[in-house]
Amino acid sequence: MIAQARITSDTIATVHLADETVTVTGADLPEIRDRVKQVFITSAKTAQQALDVVIVEPDVRHHLRVEPSGRITGREADDRPPHGPGLDEPLLAPALDPATGELPAVRTHGARRRRVAVAPSAASAPSAASAPSAPSAAPAPRAASAPSAPSAPSAPSAHSAPSAPSAASAVSAVSPASPAPAPVEKRALAPRTVPERDPSRPTLQDLQSSTAKPRKVKATRGFPGFVTKVTGGVISPRPGRRERMETDRLERIRRPLDGPRNIAVVNLKGGAHKTTASLMIAATLGVTRGGNVLAWDNNETRGTLGWRGVPTDHHRTAVDLLGDIERLRSPQASHADLDPYVRPQGEMRFDILASDEDPGSAASIDETAYAELDDALSRFYRIKVIDTGNNVRASNWLAAVRSADQLVIVSTVREDTFNAAAWMIDELRATGLAEQVDHAVTILSHSSKGKFDPTLRSRLLAHFGAHTRAVTEVPYEKQFVDGSHLDWPRVSKATKEAWLDATSLIIDGL
Repeated sequence: MIAQARITSDTIATVHLADETVTVTGADLPEIRDRVKQVFITSAKTAQQALDVVIVEPDVRHHLRVEPSGRITGREADDRPPHGPGLDEPLLAPALDPATGELPAVRTHGARRRRVAVAPSAASAPSAASAPSAPSAAPAPRAASAPSAPSAPSAPSAHSAPSAPSAASAVSAVSPASPAPAPVEKRALAPRTVPERDPSRPTLQDLQSSTAKPRKVKATRGFPGFVTKVTGGVISPRPGRRERMETDRLERIRRPLDGPRNIAVVNLKGGAHKTTASLMIAATLGVTRGGNVLAWDNNETRGTLGWRGVPTDHHRTAVDLLGDIERLRSPQASHADLDPYVRPQGEMRFDILASDEDPGSAASIDETAYAELDDALSRFYRIKVIDTGNNVRASNWLAAVRSADQLVIVSTVREDTFNAAAWMIDELRATGLAEQVDHAVTILSHSSKGKFDPTLRSRLLAHFGAHTRAVTEVPYEKQFVDGSHLDWPRVSKATKEAWLDATSLIIDGL
């Protein structure tokens, strides 16, 4: 059997798992969809195995596979029956509790990735986990569901009894050190039946589609663009093939994402252009998407990403941020609380979080620290580009790769760096991370002006093309040679174009 979620309205869904049924509430349909996914992710993570699911809405069904890593992919529909009602049964909202007039045992799921916060009832002393028959509070504000540190488990409630973990209790409620969420006024939601749509009757979307005037795309570049300009748009030829391709590329990069995403840039050899690639991916995303991007140096000790960015008036790093992580977990935390730790990159519209730069420091970032930082930073950044170290067995390196929504393998065309990349691929496949490799994008970075051996080029394209989803090349860029900070206006047009191509391939995977 497969797990099932039935979205009965824009504010309520019911998730049917093998051993429990969870009612999910939210402010709107996108939030409901996101919270349903979090329930499935938590269930897959608790079971440590992939979970096949189906999400049923009034007009559509989504057949998905949810990995313990949080990755969600489409799958072919099959004949396996779902947990809960049959797929063809009407979508019915959960019935109200006759004694209270409220949803019974509602568990509100926070929208944070790989975390589930159980909101206790405001009307009873026992926790929601220990008193399932008690009505629970209405959905808590999203910011109030910030989880406690993975390395510091919450103390158990005095009323709760030990039990096996479930999708609703896999992660504890807010720790004692965190402020309790403010009580929220309860809402009683009347049950309603969502009828099947009559395909013979047009919907609002049909009406809007039939009455909308088609938008004529006018050429803005080349000779067609010149004609548009000199005639004031009276004569407006269609854009040429090149302009259409460039517009499509920008639309791919700017497409909306339904949650925070991680891009991990990897190669086990120093000098493979990992840091350059991290900077260029983050800058391209920042310039084209308009911000909400972080470039994060996840070296276990000292990296160079902070040196390569635009200088700031502070030298704080990920280690300093980790020491003040509780502030970011506060419901009142805002993006401004990150200002003392990150380094804004001006017109490129992304921030840098540097690794430890103190040569005398013994501090390091391990797997647990990485998870704490990743969890907190996901509240403030839509995309994180993670520059990694050179140790495939370092716990924070493995954590970055496992949590990556998109792996980017970078190599120069030097024999030592592409051999290191090839060895790393073999190692990842041998350690159970083959799926990350299959989904990866390979970027071959030219490290000199001259053209390299066409036979070698063909061999590299064939090798990495056989392992990863896509392979692309970026040209030699003089500015990168001296290792100084990235100066966006000085980057050549050809280099920016190549990184736009590479970034669009990366976003395709998100």
